[in-house]
Amino acid sequence: MIRRRLGAAALAATLTLTAAACSDPTASGGSGSKDTLNVYLHQKPKRFSPLDPPSLADQLVMQLVFDNLLTVDDKYQYAPRLAESWDVDKAAKTFTFHLRKGVKWSDGTPFTSKDVLFSYRLLADAKSGSAMAGKLAGVAGFTAPDPATFVVKLVKPNVGFLSLIAGPFMWVMPEHVLGKVPKAEIAGHAFFNKPTVGLGPYTFVQYKTDQYVEVAANPGFRTPVRVKKVFLKPVTSDVATAQLGTGEIDLVQISPTDLKSVQGMKNVTVEAKPSPSFVRIAVNQRQKRFADPRVRRAMLQAIDRQGLVDKLLAGKGSVQNTSFVTPWAVPKDLQTYPYDQAGAKRLLQEAGWDPAKPVTLTWIPGQRDRDAATTVIQSALRAVGVKVELKQVQSAELLASYEKGTFDMSLFGGGTYASDPSSSVPIISCAGFYPPGANIPHFCDKDIDGLAGAADASTDMAERTRLYQEAAKKDNAGVSYLWLYNADTIWAHGGRLHGFKANGDFTLGFWNAHEWSIAP
Repeated sequence: MIRRRLGAAALAATLTLTAAACSDPTASGGSGSKDTLNVYLHQKPKRFSPLDPPSLADQLVMQLVFDNLLTVDDKYQYAPRLAESWDVDKAAKTFTFHLRKGVKWSDGTPFTSKDVLFSYRLLADAKSGSAMAGKLAGVAGFTAPDPATFVVKLVKPNVGFLSLIAGPFMWVMPEHVLGKVPKAEIAGHAFFNKPTVGLGPYTFVQYKTDQYVEVAANPGFRTPVRVKKVFLKPVTSDVATAQLGTGEIDLVQISPTDLKSVQGMKNVTVEAKPSPSFVRIAVNQRQKRFADPRVRRAMLQAIDRQGLVDKLLAGKGSVQNTSFVTPWAVPKDLQTYPYDQAGAKRLLQEAGWDPAKPVTLTWIPGQRDRDAATTVIQSALRAVGVKVELKQVQSAELLASYEKGTFDMSLFGGGTYASDPSSSVPIISCAGFYPPGANIPHFCDKDIDGLAGAADASTDMAERTRLYQEAAKKDNAGVSYLWLYNADTIWAHGGRLHGFKANGDFTLGFWNAHEWSIAP
């Protein structure tokens, strides 16, 4: 048996606004109250269901009110949550999780392995409406042999399985609340609009639509929660940065374009971490005109991606050329698709591209680098004969377009891909088409699936490296996405907030919010 026992999770954060002296998060000016923080969200939340497709704002709220077996810390190492330790057998097919004892739900009901079993069965079943089913497709079965033990058995060996279930995914749901809901009805259940029972450091209070989400400290959490109330408020990044300067915001994930001005603010600390994810454009390969890889290669070459890094990110990032992020899985000899508009025009002509038919590029507004990137990309693609129309959307509309297959191209970012390359597989796997999988563009290369499967069946690190690097080369050649850049994640926080440790993954901003405190 391979025994792994990790130390307790430490700190978390995302974007945090300081509430005014009163508890009203919409008040302006002044320093926050001694027990309240306001938190910046760059998107409006939709609802809070572990079964739904991942959406940044929803995930951030769920980190506060739910919990999972394990998460990823600020060093991209696995950190225990509800599971205090786990064992992996030598064949890498059986994963045994040893749960914390004495844990209770926020309503006082004891937490047991039955809750985990209930949750994972729902998460693995596409009939429940779960968007996580694709990640768990390789599971042969789940068992809960005793109240403190949960076991996952895989169909095939997968050394990287933990990367598929580590936070910010696979939240455990209360069996005593949802256990009697018919499977066909659970995805739309009202509980997920107001999840007042959870295992996280905070309890859900209310969502005042488009204004803020309010959560309060969970008195039954396994360790004392020192910040008594948090307000999560969706505003644009420029507004959040401005409020940081006025003392209304305690913690913000800032745009690189604001770095110099923020560094000049008094009593503000700035921390930057490399991201475990990347910003990309999903090109809908269900449309015949996008199916030819020459079209996607041409689009990559038409965009000055290094220019995006230099100008929009102030150099705080790097150009991405594959869907794999884990350093040892990325070979040095990938095609770099340098900026070459003449070459892009030739490729489009060879592929028979119709320049008269417009292409719509959708994205969720609110992050300055992405907002600016869309206009640069629009101009670059138009210059080579791709007529691009821009469309701002909110999360619900974007996800609906993925499900119906009605989008042309979509710009987005996120994901936690640094811990193990197997975490990148779901976004390009032939078996993971959206929905219920995470492969939004419907890219498929069965050779990549075979290489990744063989790599995850091996416990030989050298062999895994060789196989994943070969998979990365095929992914690079097939242009599964229009990879744009890997931007450093930059956090800025005021002097009131103590105990903050920056995470490069902004979707994991609250990975240990229970350790935050406010200075007197």
